[in-house]
Amino acid sequence: MADDDDTTPDLTRGVRLGDLPLDGVLAGALGTGDDAEQVLLTRYTDDDGEQRVSAVSGTCTHVGAPLAKGLRTGDLVRCPFHHACFDLRSGEALLAPAYEPLARFAVEVDGEGDDAVVRVTGPAAEPSPGPETAATRADGALRRVVVVGGGAAGFAAVERLRREGYEGELVLVSAEPHAPIDRTQLSKFYLAGAKPADDLPLLDEGWYAEHGVELRLGTRATVLDTEQRRLGLEGPDGAVTLLAYQALLLAPGSEPVRPDLPGLGRDDVHVLRSLADADALLAAVGDEPEGRTAVVLGAGFIGLEAAAVLREKGVDVTVVSTSEVPLARQMGEDVGRAVRAAHESEGVTFVTGRAARWNDGVLELEDGSRAPARGRADLLVVGVGVTPRLDLAKSADLALAREDEGGGVVVDARGRTSADGVWAAGDVAAWPDATTGRRRRVEHWAQAQRQGAAAAVDLLRRGGGEELAEPAFFWTKQFSRQYRLAGDVPDLSADGGGSAEVDGSLADGDAVVRYRDADGRVTAVAGVGRDLEVLRLEEELLRP
Repeated sequence: MADDDDTTPDLTRGVRLGDLPLDGVLAGALGTGDDAEQVLLTRYTDDDGEQRVSAVSGTCTHVGAPLAKGLRTGDLVRCPFHHACFDLRSGEALLAPAYEPLARFAVEVDGEGDDAVVRVTGPAAEPSPGPETAATRADGALRRVVVVGGGAAGFAAVERLRREGYEGELVLVSAEPHAPIDRTQLSKFYLAGAKPADDLPLLDEGWYAEHGVELRLGTRATVLDTEQRRLGLEGPDGAVTLLAYQALLLAPGSEPVRPDLPGLGRDDVHVLRSLADADALLAAVGDEPEGRTAVVLGAGFIGLEAAAVLREKGVDVTVVSTSEVPLARQMGEDVGRAVRAAHESEGVTFVTGRAARWNDGVLELEDGSRAPARGRADLLVVGVGVTPRLDLAKSADLALAREDEGGGVVVDARGRTSADGVWAAGDVAAWPDATTGRRRRVEHWAQAQRQGAAAAVDLLRRGGGEELAEPAFFWTKQFSRQYRLAGDVPDLSADGGGSAEVDGSLADGDAVVRYRDADGRVTAVAGVGRDLEVLRLEEELLRP
């Protein structure tokens, strides 16, 4: 609610029932003024065939996107920013990256027909769905579930198990010294100083205690015995223990690739994966970053996001990559060229070549050239990808995918591995893609959360969960522009036969891209400045 010219209706005063679209939403507010609660009104048909009106918060619980700008499909609304999904009747968060429900509000309908007046009178008498109101399911003898990994998938599994009503023992084992955080914020906003450390936890530690979740932090899972259903652990003090489980979710995530090159073990060389990594990088940049110099090795998503944030801080940045066009494999050359041009317009320098060694502030390349071109850099950021943590899976002799499938743990569409009682999700898991059906690992935050939640429901229902049918989704922030990608990008090389069709202007930050495989089928869509269109194309072309 912005100014006196704002036409957003005050729902406490009422609106005509006929003004509520049957296949859309009506956005309003509770009162007037900048602080007025944003609310969505929706008409829907209940199970008895009666027309009903619901009122839920109009702000996505993930990062506050306006849901009125999203997409309604049936009784669901999808967020325009990161494609979370909510039930418009109950407010329940159905799809990551959101997990907290929308607030619900009480509605009065006075009169008959389209001229009836609909008013929102205040909070609903019944709370929104959540762990406190979930019905306990008949989980039989399932008494202890162990989740390995405190990242996106592990967190989502723990949260979903309690939301679904599982009341047995629940143990989260994480090598990190803190409760799960939103890792996507590190390279996007934490480095920039726009997100303090206190805002990074997905839920505060009090939630875990209140919901009976045992956190074993700073603890490594070392050996998995699937026959005896035991997990070997090494605690922060080095003590080794065994932990029995009845059902286990394997979600240890991945770790940054560190090329075996001379000089890359120096203290001025950084990776960006954990909160500790981000803090070390911030310390290296210092309180007065203006005029400092950094080299970024790698032009993938993380490397480019780090380059953008460092440049915004005033650091002179040179990006070194083996490819002249960044992100060409992930999003195609058209997008890659636009991203590179945006970086160059902000003063980022690109160098193409293969790194040979890091020598006292200079990255020497195999062809004899160097980065930076003159002088010496204060630090090197290595962002050349990640590798899944598969030691635990290998210790249990779990089936692994082929190298061309990403080499992760083979799972079905519910997350079940080759071992009874063991599920896998996140970076380590090679799932069948919902759009193309091909098995692949997906290193995307939202998809890891969705996989973790799907696996949690399946293990709780003893194999009765639904297959994950959501297209993979990813977003990246490059300076002021956010690119969103949904689906499975085909092989865009000359031999692969895939193609990318651009509609709009990538240079102007206003475009959508359709990716077609060798058979001409659209298997992925991307967009910048076209959030609603990407949502619609995802719904029409990518979702089974």
